[in-house]
Amino acid sequence: MRVITLCTKEGKTRYMLLDNDNEPVQPVLQYLKFKDNSGSSRNTLRSFSYHLKHFFEFLEQINKDYRDIGIDEMADFMRWLQNPHQDVKVAPLFPKQPIRKAKTVNIIINTVLGFYDYLMRHEDYSIQLTERLKKQVSGSRKGFKSFLHHINKNKSFTSHILKLKVPKQQPKTLSKDQIALIMNACVNIRDQFLIQLLWESSMRIGEALTLWLEDFEVDARKIHIRDRGELFNLAEIKTVCSPRSIDVSEDLINMYFDYIAQFHTDEVDTNHVFIKLSGENKGQPLEYTDVVALVQRLRDRTGIYFTPHMLRHTSLTELRKAGWRDEHLMNRAGHAHIQTTMQMYIHPSDEDIRKDWENAQERMKINKENKENNE
Repeated sequence: MRVITLCTKEGKTRYMLLDNDNEPVQPVLQYLKFKDNSGSSRNTLRSFSYHLKHFFEFLEQINKDYRDIGIDEMADFMRWLQNPHQDVKVAPLFPKQPIRKAKTVNIIINTVLGFYDYLMRHEDYSIQLTERLKKQVSGSRKGFKSFLHHINKNKSFTSHILKLKVPKQQPKTLSKDQIALIMNACVNIRDQFLIQLLWESSMRIGEALTLWLEDFEVDARKIHIRDRGELFNLAEIKTVCSPRSIDVSEDLINMYFDYIAQFHTDEVDTNHVFIKLSGENKGQPLEYTDVVALVQRLRDRTGIYFTPHMLRHTSLTELRKAGWRDEHLMNRAGHAHIQTTMQMYIHPSDEDIRKDWENAQERMKINKENKENNE
């Protein structure tokens, strides 16, 4: 099975799952069309295509039709997703690290359950797989007490029974020295400006690739992130909460001017900020694949492993350490809920905890009587 890329009449990029005979997998085709009409982003549709590809490959290995799947088969699929060999007939002789993290497995399982929920409501009401995999849990779905917790505390919510425990991890960050080394390894001002932008503004890479020239308000030293849908370079913002205005430094604005003056010449026929600098597509908007190649080159030159998202995490972590309030941090990150910001970025280091203890230990002392002097 394979996922292919299509271009619609409207010029949008979409995806289709083909079986081994190069025929579309019809239920998946219908489901993806439904999600597309429901407003799912291109990246979400792409992820769904590959998640369902894994599932139908598993069905092929166990020789089962998708309409004959029950709880046991779904549990086997969960184990299959973690199997390094990706084969129901092969098991490792010695314990090995799962091929996918627990969070990734849960995401794939949720995609498959969403697919079956669609089938239950649209195609065949006898498929009750999603209902059989649900349980009622008391408390809050969000994992934290909301403002109206006292009103809803006796209520329950529905949860799936097939879910792996996901260990809590702090976001991976870089040191300022490492960021400086990465910037110094850039061979042109566009790449240097992109790294500086991601580090200083806390943007997602997709948001950076959606920027147009008019999004820079240079006098106010602000950058406006706007929702323009799916663009020519396949870039788009992540959520409805992503549009926002971000304050930046004068140094970044100066870098922007230098970059624009050098590369946005009269021959460039696009208002995308980041463009290709060479090749047959010179002057066209920069794409995700170009950024992936750039990051790999910088890794090779510096020996530092990093991703564009690590620059975002580092930026937000440093702002938190600088004393930024939670609501300001949430706005800069473009998060929908302040709890997301707090859970991701309020993680004091061992050094921070040690410093706080040294500042507080005098208050913790208790004056105890000396028994030897009293005798």
